[in-house]
Amino acid sequence: MADTFLKPLLWHKISSKLSEQQHKPGLYLVATPIGNLMDITLRAIDILGSAACVLAEDTRQTKKLLSFYEIDQRVISCHEYNEQTIASTIEHGKIYAFVSDAGTPTISDPGYRLVQYCVNKGIEVIPIPGPCAPIAAICTAGLPTNHFTFYGFSDSKSNGRRILIKQLRARSETAIFLESPRRLLNFLKDALELLDNRQVCICRELTKIHEEVFRGSLIEAIDHFSHNEPKGEFVIVLAGNDSSKTQEEITDVIPRLKELLKTCSLKDAVSTLSEETLFPKKQLYSYALKLQQEQDNEFN
Repeated sequence: MADTFLKPLLWHKISSKLSEQQHKPGLYLVATPIGNLMDITLRAIDILGSAACVLAEDTRQTKKLLSFYEIDQRVISCHEYNEQTIASTIEHGKIYAFVSDAGTPTISDPGYRLVQYCVNKGIEVIPIPGPCAPIAAICTAGLPTNHFTFYGFSDSKSNGRRILIKQLRARSETAIFLESPRRLLNFLKDALELLDNRQVCICRELTKIHEEVFRGSLIEAIDHFSHNEPKGEFVIVLAGNDSSKTQEEITDVIPRLKELLKTCSLKDAVSTLSEETLFPKKQLYSYALKLQQEQDNEFN
């Protein structure tokens, strides 16, 4: 098995080390490749071969992986429709490996009920880190990574998707979405309309043969995928709202803020102006507070 991609001497050293490992009983959440089958850790291979059985979201997909690494293992289907039933069969003192179709289990995939059951029953849950499409995408996006939010798949219906995207107007952190090829252009067009022309990175078929990483503005992305039919699985990494507005930009909205404060509460004035200008509420609040104090002083 491993001789095909590791030098025999190296694999002999690694396999001897693995055979010395003592695995404690519990549920192991095993991250598996998102495309390239070589993207798997030695520890993951060891656990898959050592477990009493492998619980898999899609047994056909998992059997391909096990076959590639010549692991002869019992595989049991465990998906969102039978997860609760399978969870009730987990026993103390045994080793179970749980895998999703690809990537890290429970991330936009079934599994949290299984984890919840084991935690409640005192069965240890052990993560085996590895591939994760959203993390791989943001690493290569070239956008800020100090703060980001993962939203998974957006709503399949237009209204729900637009409500979610609109909530990003004042948020400064990078946003990560999963999207189907059928809805990709609709998502990008809604984002452009509701958020203006932000920077975006779109990753397609990560680690697979037809891997593609597009970086540019929303306008450029719409143009690109309008001329290149979206195919495969997509991760969208969207820049957050740039809160570093210049003093000149802030000065431009002060007259409107003064108008709003004459008829609205401070909170409502800030919310309304934030909706209109995409300025962060926190930044507008300090200016609104000063203006309100000035207005109060005029009446005193």
